[in-house]
Amino acid sequence: MTIIRRRRPRLDTKEILRLIRTELVPRSHTVREGDPYVLRELPKRLRRGHTLVAARSKLSSPLGFIHYHLLGEQLFLDMLAVQPRHQGRSLGKRLMLQAEQEGMSHGCVYARLFVDDDNDKAHSFYGRLGYQTVQHHSDFRCYELYKQLVP
Repeated sequence: MTIIRRRRPRLDTKEILRLIRTELVPRSHTVREGDPYVLRELPKRLRRGHTLVAARSKLSSPLGFIHYHLLGEQLFLDMLAVQPRHQGRSLGKRLMLQAEQEGMSHGCVYARLFVDDDNDKAHSFYGRLGYQTVQHHSDFRCYELYKQLVP
């Protein structure tokens, strides 16, 4: 059984940073692998906003995480990653839905995210969750996606 819980910095940060370095950075067109500035800024980035983790228990290491910001009426979904061996088990979907619920409980009426333009798997995943592509940002090689959270 897997639970969704809030990030516990001392317990979770090391694994979340590993997931970012291994699952997100290699796919990014705006970040170079091993960029010392980016690696140094990641812990600060996690301290801003909110992070939920999927884990086997309250004290176990994260199997995946979602990081997001509550910006007035906007829920901005910043990062989502799940360990490869745990993908396909609805953890990403559960993390997304929980973040959306958190956003709505804080007055967010829509969600926004960016996905790299060659990450077809992620683009399809977000589409299945109701996200629609609203714009392509060619300078950053990514799509901007949007979802209305409340009617």
